[in-house]
Amino acid sequence: MFFSVCQAQKKEVFNKDNKGQSYAILSAQGTKDVFSLAQKNYFSTNFLVIKENCDSMIIFSNNAVQYADSALLFACDSCNVAKERMLLAKFYQLKVLEYCSLIKNENSNESIHLLSEKLMDAAGNGIVEAYAASLYFEKEEEEEGKLDLVLDEEVEDVYYKEIPREISKLEIDEISYMTIKELYGKRLAEIDDELISLKKRAEKSRGNDLAEVNKVIAHLVNEEEKCFEKMRGSEDRLVSVRNELSLEMLKVVHKDIFSSEKEGFYNENVPIPEINEIPIGLVYKIQIGFFKSQLPSEHFNGIFPLSSQKIDDTYYRYVAGNFAKYQDAKDAKVKVVEKGYTDSFVVAFLNGEKVSISDALENEENK
Repeated sequence: MFFSVCQAQKKEVFNKDNKGQSYAILSAQGTKDVFSLAQKNYFSTNFLVIKENCDSMIIFSNNAVQYADSALLFACDSCNVAKERMLLAKFYQLKVLEYCSLIKNENSNESIHLLSEKLMDAAGNGIVEAYAASLYFEKEEEEEGKLDLVLDEEVEDVYYKEIPREISKLEIDEISYMTIKELYGKRLAEIDDELISLKKRAEKSRGNDLAEVNKVIAHLVNEEEKCFEKMRGSEDRLVSVRNELSLEMLKVVHKDIFSSEKEGFYNENVPIPEINEIPIGLVYKIQIGFFKSQLPSEHFNGIFPLSSQKIDDTYYRYVAGNFAKYQDAKDAKVKVVEKGYTDSFVVAFLNGEKVSISDALENEENK
């Protein structure tokens, strides 16, 4: 999801002490405006509205590109990751401009629909990359995937700061297909209301008026069939993405992957994975419990990511999350307990082998 990345940027938009970061955030915000209009075009059949939206998107995208250029201009020499991510954001913003130009020259609803889907994908990637770039303008010597030494001037002490986790392409895809599915659902509800109204009108109509009403009904029925077909396609793609995402998140060791509110993610089409592999290094997990049989996914009420492990060919152990620090796992366990799993506790693994919490803490302190 890129929404979690966006929420991480809760600071003043323009910071004179960090202009590169500020311009990166402004670039992301401009691309968010594009994404919103692209969603509207996706379902619109009004060519005039579509072309007007494209004109607005071109303005927003040009502004976003200018902000991206400004961010690159103010990037210090050591901000290599920030510059790489910002250049990637600019690439997607330029793709948006390309798709807008193509849409403006199209007169086919089907072609506009397909181009709008590509435009949404490009804009979504642009948002994520620009926000991600902003995170790396923070300190001159930050390196991707490592821990930084940051000086706290008030206590004159040094502590480790974990670099924010990068959002994966699968998480972006999940948001995109969820959005598309919701939009189709909304349009189908609108069509249903329109058909009810038109059928009532048809009962009272005669002659040419009846013929016109029946013509509109036929058009809506045809649109309804296409919407159902496309929504099923979006649902199928969402299921595929979620299955891949479920496995991908079990390889990521970071507190931000854990959620207690991801309801509806696991289901009969996206089962809780049974997996024995644990990431290399020190990893904490939350053990929810042992059960004599596999439990239905809804039993876990929004906890993500989950995995099950068969023990002694008799029991199933369910665990949640991957955490690098004991305190992060302990904080997440509170949320699991709030869900009703009062017997949950933190377990630790070192290079795939289960170890005691005391040994894990000693290892954590010696890092």
